[in-house]
Amino acid sequence: MRQMKHTFLTALVLALLASGCSPRYYPSPWPDRDEEWEKRDKDRDERDKDWEKRGEGRGDRDGRVFPFSSLNIPKGHLPPPGECKVWFPSKPPGHQPPPQSCASALRSAPLGAWVITHEGSRYKVNIFDRVRRGVIDEVRYYQAQ
Repeated sequence: MRQMKHTFLTALVLALLASGCSPRYYPSPWPDRDEEWEKRDKDRDERDKDWEKRGEGRGDRDGRVFPFSSLNIPKGHLPPPGECKVWFPSKPPGHQPPPQSCASALRSAPLGAWVITHEGSRYKVNIFDRVRRGVIDEVRYYQAQ
């Protein structure tokens, strides 16, 4: 009985030592993952450069500036320069919250809301995702009149 206990303890100690000596690095199941990510980054950079070229001279970042009339918000309800406004597309203009700091508006924007920023001669509209909180789904620019 004593010899069986001694054999069991020896086997347990050897198993613990063997598990401690195993490598901690596990090979990636995706061997070319780094190359694939580098290619994606390069493609994204090329697209960004192309968008910048299309927008040169017009003052927009991605080559697209929408006319102010397509925003469908009365001019008196837009934020003043340096402030932002959370806008709910499903509510009428009279039921929208007042302008606030941009940091506060971007941080507290609820699902599906727009955050409108007055940037000189244009308005920037961050359209937040309807499912994922804090995720900007699209950014649009509207020419101020």
